[in-house]
Amino acid sequence: MQIVGEFMVVEIIILIVALLFLVLSVFLFNGKGKWLIAGYNTASKEEQKKYDEKKITKAAGFICIICSFLLCIMAYLGYRVDSGLMSEEAMLPFALIYVVVILISIVVAIKYMNTKAKK
Repeated sequence: MQIVGEFMVVEIIILIVALLFLVLSVFLFNGKGKWLIAGYNTASKEEQKKYDEKKITKAAGFICIICSFLLCIMAYLGYRVDSGLMSEEAMLPFALIYVVVILISIVVAIKYMNTKAKK
């Protein structure tokens, strides 16, 4: 009996990526990692001075924590499909919700960065 079946590899990889997002979100919530934020790290020094660094990194950390949480849910649902407890067709609504939540969180974070994070 194998502890990790051949189908479980995908779920484990998804959980590893979720863990990476979680670590990245902690890093960003602590106000570090501004160089990871696209657009901010390439902006001129004058443009960067217009934004509050802590608020920008917290907004990016917020997106990462949401991605981590959703990836954990998707890994669990993938496990249920692989073990026959759920059909693949039943995954479609969850996948659509996943995409919608990610898009909404990105829009909210960008709006926050362009309004509340400006000095």
